Amino acid sequence: MSEIIGINGTKVSIGMDDGSIAEVPIAAVGYPDPRIGDEVKVYRNDDQVIVRKANNQQAATALPTDIPAGANVKKLNKHVFCWIGTFLVGSLGVDRFMRGQVGLGVFKLLLCTFGWVLFIIPGLVGSIWCLVDWIVALTKVYGGAFNDSEDVVFVNGEYAR
Repeated sequence: MSEIIGINGTKVSIGMDDGSIAEVPIAAVGYPDPRIGDEVKVYRNDDQVIVRKANNQQAATALPTDIPAGANVKKLNKHVFCWIGTFLVGSLGVDRFMRGQVGLGVFKLLLCTFGWVLFIIPGLVGSIWCLVDWIVALTKVYGGAFNDSEDVVFVNGEYAR
């Protein structure tokens, strides 16, 4: 299977099955947001090249190739993460715990829970933080990077793509 090995401005470099490298214009790529490592099929005739993403479910859920050694990688179902983790129990910091950000999870828990009891302003700030986290989670997970996958991947607490 051919693979995208480089993207340089308006050109895409593709490693072909026979070991050669083909450079095609980015306009020939027939899907949005091509990435290095995407498995593709290349179709050619005399004057035209068309590049399509391979129909491979594993390619859609594959981890990014630039993960540093020893990184903390978490893979979660995006529906569970967004709706249960972030929306329903985000004020308890559960979404941050799920991402592997324990310190921020504890801080969010304290700010949201005890903020309303002790001081009204920290509780309000914590509620706004929960709402912003939920909106960011929805746009990241259901937007461009993870829309073709059922999983969301975090590397060291950050969205992987």
